Amino acid sequence: MLRIRRMRIEDVPFAVRLSEQEHWGVTRNDLQRLLRLTPAGCFIAYEGAKKLGLTTTTIYGRKLAWIGNVIVDWEYRGMHIGRNLVDHAVAFLKKSRIQNIALYCFKENVDFYENLGFVKDAPFLRMRRKAKSRAAGVNWRVFDHAPSLQALLLGDKRAFGADRSRLVRDMLATRAGWYVGSARKKISLSYLMIREYRDMCELGPWVCLNPPRSEPERMLNLALSEVGELPTEVSCLQRNKDAIRLMEAKGFRTLREGYRMFFRDRARIGNDKAQYALGFLDKG
Repeated sequence: MLRIRRMRIEDVPFAVRLSEQEHWGVTRNDLQRLLRLTPAGCFIAYEGAKKLGLTTTTIYGRKLAWIGNVIVDWEYRGMHIGRNLVDHAVAFLKKSRIQNIALYCFKENVDFYENLGFVKDAPFLRMRRKAKSRAAGVNWRVFDHAPSLQALLLGDKRAFGADRSRLVRDMLATRAGWYVGSARKKISLSYLMIREYRDMCELGPWVCLNPPRSEPERMLNLALSEVGELPTEVSCLQRNKDAIRLMEAKGFRTLREGYRMFFRDRARIGNDKAQYALGFLDKG
């Protein structure tokens, strides 16, 4: 009989194996971070002593929660385990009185989530830039007005629509990411987080609130100058045409397309125009 329980730290090697099965690149540290952020919201499906699948959630206060990884072992697919995991996660979040439940999914999975009560909201592109040689002579002083961490977190909340401060602080504290940023009093604020992995790099979150015209391009140039020898990926909302044009001009090409989806009803939160790059496909 299928059962679902909370994920525990000893389940992390199983979760890493399932991620590797999908070539998602979710690491042990990523999963441990999810357990730190929402320990009661990550789940394992099992039958007897056999673990079959998992799902994770991340809660951002009462306003918003994100459903992330939903993976079922190949050997046990077609048995509605994924459906049961998502239903269990949604029930947990509703019981926790979360106002909005969201997720990102690629096009091939849209029907699955629509059948579970999710509705399409905004399309996004997953883009990739091939490895390039590091650029020489980049001016590291192009951003003399770096935002304080507190200002950065407030700007991130305005753009994303919910408080991601625990997640961003954890990323920085564990050296899982670093950022470049610029702030001009209360007029504008921008920051771009860079996350380097063993064989690739990912950009995002990237927030630009009222940036000077040339600032996003200079910020991207600076980030790419540091990771030029690694392939780099980024996810951008299609409605942010400025971000898409900038990425294409820097050599990024579309890999896949997907949607941001909400459970039951679309939510109008955050500022999509200010989100030049999405943060975390598994965490929002």
